[in-house]
Parts: sequence; C-alpha cells; structure tokens
Amino acid sequence: MFAFRNTAMASAVMVLIGQAGLAFADEKALPGVEVSGSSILPSNIENLPGSSYVVDSKQLELRQPLTVLELVREVPGVHVVSEDTAGTHLNIGLRGLNPRRSSRTLLLEDGAPVVFFAPYGDPSAHYSTPLERIDRVEVLKGSGQVLYGPQTLGGMINFVTKPVPRNGFEGSARLSAGTDGYRGAHLNMGTGSEQGGIMIDLLRREGDGIRQQHGFEIQDIAVKGQLNINSQHSITAKYSHFEEDSLFSETGLTAQEYLNNPYSLPGSEGERFTMDRDTLQLIHRWELGEGARLTSQFYHSSIKRQSRRSREFEPDDNTTGEGDLATADFAIRPREYEVWGIEPKLEFKHSAFGVSSEAVIGMRYHKEDIDRKKFLLSSLYGSVTNFDERLLVDVESTAFYAQNTFLTGNWTVTPGLRVERMDLTKTLFVEDGANPLQFVQADRLQSSKTETLPGLGFTWNGLSNMTVFGGVHRGFAPPRPDRDVTNNMLQRVTPELATISEFGLRGQVRSGTWEATLFNMDIKDLVVQAGGVFRNEGRAKHTGLELAGRLNLGELFANKANPYFVSMAYTNLFTAKFKDSGVVGGEGEDGYGDYQAGNRLPYAPKHTLALNLSYEAAQWKARVGATHLSRQFANTENLTGTGAAGFCTTGNLGLCGLYGEIEAVTLVNAGMSYQPTGSKVGYFLNAENLTDKQYIAARTNGIQPGRGRQVIAGINVRF
Repeated sequence: MFAFRNTAMASAVMVLIGQAGLAFADEKALPGVEVSGSSILPSNIENLPGSSYVVDSKQLELRQPLTVLELVREVPGVHVVSEDTAGTHLNIGLRGLNPRRSSRTLLLEDGAPVVFFAPYGDPSAHYSTPLERIDRVEVLKGSGQVLYGPQTLGGMINFVTKPVPRNGFEGSARLSAGTDGYRGAHLNMGTGSEQGGIMIDLLRREGDGIRQQHGFEIQDIAVKGQLNINSQHSITAKYSHFEEDSLFSETGLTAQEYLNNPYSLPGSEGERFTMDRDTLQLIHRWELGEGARLTSQFYHSSIKRQSRRSREFEPDDNTTGEGDLATADFAIRPREYEVWGIEPKLEFKHSAFGVSSEAVIGMRYHKEDIDRKKFLLSSLYGSVTNFDERLLVDVESTAFYAQNTFLTGNWTVTPGLRVERMDLTKTLFVEDGANPLQFVQADRLQSSKTETLPGLGFTWNGLSNMTVFGGVHRGFAPPRPDRDVTNNMLQRVTPELATISEFGLRGQVRSGTWEATLFNMDIKDLVVQAGGVFRNEGRAKHTGLELAGRLNLGELFANKANPYFVSMAYTNLFTAKFKDSGVVGGEGEDGYGDYQAGNRLPYAPKHTLALNLSYEAAQWKARVGATHLSRQFANTENLTGTGAAGFCTTGNLGLCGLYGEIEAVTLVNAGMSYQPTGSKVGYFLNAENLTDKQYIAARTNGIQPGRGRQVIAGINVRF
C-alpha cells in the first residue's frame, strides 16, 4: 500500500509538471514523439543519438516470415539461436551478449515490459508477440536506452502491434500449411472511425517441430480497442490470452546421440511444456497543449508455465544422477508469475535553457511476484518422489528518468539520467530431510539496490543526407534467479553493470539507406562463482562494427529505379572476451566451468551476416537470402571439437554434448508472394534452410540440432 501511495503521488506530480510545462512550451506540434505512443523511437530519426533499426509492415509483407527470429536475425548486431519451429522460446543476443532466452535483451510490446516472465526476477523469454499481430519491429541500441529498463546492456526490441481500424469495417484471414506437419490459421476483424475502434485477433499454429516428438500447439486471442474521448484525451486498451501445449524439450543430446540421429532423443518421449498467459495494457494519452503530451500506461501479466523433463542439465558432480546427461532424472517445474506496473511519461518542447529543446521525464513503479518450484518424479508422468526446491521472489522497482535534447543548428546534444531502485525479497525452500514430500524453509534474503544510470548522446547533421551520431551510457542487467543459490543458501548478488559507447554514421543515397556503427561495451560485476558462491567479480569486453544497408540496384548501377533490391546486415565482433580469470556456474547457457583472461565469451560469433536479393513489383514479390554465423564456442574454456572432453561425469567425458565448439554455418532461405492487381486475395511461399543443411544450433543443456528444411505456403484474404 505504501508503494502504491508513492506511485499515485508521483503520477499526480507528473500531471502538475505537465501543466507547468505549458508555460514555456513552444506553440508547435511535437516532433520526435510517435503518435501511437507505442514506439521507442522518435519520428525524427535524425535526432536519435544511437543506432537503430526498424522492420516495417512493408518488409513484413515481403518476408512473410514464420517467426520473429527470421526477422530480427537480419538486424545488425543481433545473434539468434532457434530451438523450436514455433519461435516462441526466444534466444536473442545483441552485440555478443549470450542469447540464451534473451535474458540480456530488453523485449517490449507496445513499449511495455510484458514479453519476459518477469523482467527483473526471471528475464526469460518463452513467448513472443505473434507475428500476425505485429505492425513493425523496432530495435534500439545506444544512449537512448536510459528511458527504459531493465536489461539495457546491448539493446532492446519493441514489438509494435497493429492499430485499430479507422475507416469502417476491415478484416483479413490467413491460412498456411507446410512440411513437418505445420498448419496455421489467423483471423483479424475490426471496425472503427475517427472516434475510435475495436479489433479482435484469433490465431492457432501447430506442427511437428525440429526433432521427433517435438510437436507444438499454440493459440492466441487478442482484443484491442481505442476511444478518442475528445481532442485532448484518448484511451487504448489491449488484452491477450496465449496458450501453448507442446512437446518442446530443453533436453539436449550427447555427442554420441547426435551422431546416431540428430533429430531423435530416445527416452525423451513425453517431455512437455505448457503455458497460459494473460496480458492487459491500458494507455491514456493527454494532449496538454501544443507541444506537450502526458502518456500514462498500466500493464499486467499473469503467467503459469510447467515443464516436464527427462534429464537434468547442471553438471554439478562427477558421479551419476544430477548432471549426468546419460542418466534419466525426471522432474517437473511448475512456475507462476504475477507482474504489473504503472508508468506516466511527460513529453514537451521548451526553451527553458535558452536553447530549443525536447524533453522527456517520467517514472515507473513495477511489481513482481514469482513462485518457482521443482519436484522429482519416479517417471516422466509418475508420482512425486521428492520436493526438490521452491523459490519465492518478490520484486519492487521504482524508476525515475529524464532526458533533454538540445537543438542548436545542425547539432543535437542529449543528456539523460535514469535512477532505478530495486527491493527484492527471496525465500528458499528445500526438501525436508525427514520428509521428502515436504518443503522446509532454508534461507531468506532481503536486499535493496539503487543504480544511477546516466547517458549522453549527440547527432550532427552538417553533411547532406548524412547524420553523425554517438553516445555513452551506463547499462545494467539484474541477475537471473539461478545465480544466487548455492548449497541451499541464497547469495547476495547485484545487477551487472556496463559502460557502453558507440559512434556511427547513417544516411541516404540515391539508391537507398545505410548505417555504420562502432561500439564498445565494458562489463563489470559479472555474476561468477568464487570460493563456491556467486559473487559480482567478473569482467568482460565487447567491441565491434555493425553495417546495414538497403539499396535499389537500378539506381545504384543505372541511375534509374527498378524492382530489384539488395539488403545487408553485417556484424564483426572484434572482441568478446573475459578480462580476468574465474569460474562460471549455473545452467548451460553460460557455458560452464573455468575461464582465463582473454578467453572468448560463449555464443559470441565473430562474424554474423544476413544478405538478401529481392524483386518487389506491384503483383509479384520474391526474395532469396543467406545468413552466416562464424564459428563460436559453447563454453568458457573455449574447448574445441564436436564432442570435446569436458566435465560432465567421469565415464562420459568424451560424449557430453555441453562442450565443444559450434561450427560455422551458412543457411539459404527464400520466399515469394503474388497478389493480382485489384484483388484482395494474395498467395505466399516461404522456405528456410533450402539445402537442408544439418548443423548444431546450440549446446545449452546438450546439443540442440538446427532446423532442417521447412517450406510453408499460404493464402491471405482481405475484406
């Protein structure tokens, strides 16, 4: 109640500040602010003091991708790992950060942190906004991140959903089918006018998945409405319900099993992942006057997920049982998450400092309640034999932020500041030694931490059709929940901090657009194991170059536009290394084990490339592309080889799938679509991994095979 009162008071203060802001607000429309209020990018991209990338609705129509991963893998600086055909269990890393469950990439939907289970207490992405509901995808890196949080080391991705209709009744229906038993259906209907509107989305997808016994079923229903009360006030409301019932398995293969059959794991039949999630978002926009706007949003998500596994993954001993990939170890993990927050944000123009300026100030109160359980079973669907562990996490976060963009001539200078206070209470329960079917409290830990996160960026538009930009900011990432439990005790760990800087150029030429960015990220306070416990003692360095461009080939070579385009996104991660020596523990995503100063970070390929050639005419559209990932290590020790000897169990050193390198891989993909002139019916065909290349996608929890060739065809009808 105390926190709620503080939030209400802060919201009232924001309104008063907004009214006062009218006294010095310029009598102009507000540039740099997205009309929808759901964007994380300014409308005037020339003033953005950082690198960015947008996949708009036209590119979505051209690509006709199956999942979000096929979109974001073509963004410079992004590394994705695909473990499932549905694309709901996201692994997205930015600028060399580990992509495992996207835990170091801030994922937003319409500007709200509702994609993760819990962005502070359990930043794991087992969900993505369905592509059918997405209008565009925004990627932001650089100093502009001080307005958002947490997870602001590498960058953030915002999924902006489609707006409600404004010109009467509109709708579309889409049916698709393909190899590996894939089937999909989507229906969108809505109606609206200048006074507002309402829209409903219905989605169902199912298929066989990457491996045998890997099938999935997902369905999503969403309702979105908007009411324009008058010229000053509007309200947008959105509710979605998502369900997944899949045989998706996080259990990986040993090296020998992969050699026997990369798409089969004997004994894992019946592994299952289920999830129900409900999400609500309310946004109120108040046009306070020419040049000022107050946007207030409330968001809430309630999630229940459960997974059944036939093996355990943490190699925390040298014997059998837990940690032995070749030994059955049946477990079920039910988890529940309740997350909500409120955020008022004021945007206005002013000249209070004698210079024309655009300002943003705001605050956010955020609350999480997490209940993570683990039970051991006699068999995959057998009775419970042991109450293994239960972790209750209560998170309260209050953030205040401010940013001012000074506009002077061809220059903009943008200082910003974010202050985050996090209060965490964690209670650990373990198996009662006298009764294995009962929990007993083992430890309780309360902690508070306040982080001050400044940022400073600039742009210079003194050259024709080109912007020079740069900036530096401090980013932070709260530790994952399994990074503070050792020997049935809770360890006091704090957020990982980093200083991130970048310098870049972006511009337009006759034939298209381009962007080049140099970046550096110095991370300190990495959570590592020291003396058998978790501590903030690790350090790492990431340095690289990002290039992106899209050019019309006719204008490029003949000064005359034609329907042929080429696009490219390339990242050279010069450096991704540990700066000192230590030990990384926890689950497989960190690569396990010892590391030395200079060792390359796991899952940080030096080269990533996405290249596309497309034909974009009025009726026909076609594209052929290739993606390339260079060799990468799956472990901190930089072990090489397909089944490198490592620490799993004494008798299984050469067969453990957790260790070894991941070889370089180049995959070919293509797509085409056709819509006759004047027709409301369109057809599409999309193919991934055209050459049906066999490859290893990851070694988290054992070897995860990459997706084989998959072809999807469909029809889309608008009405």
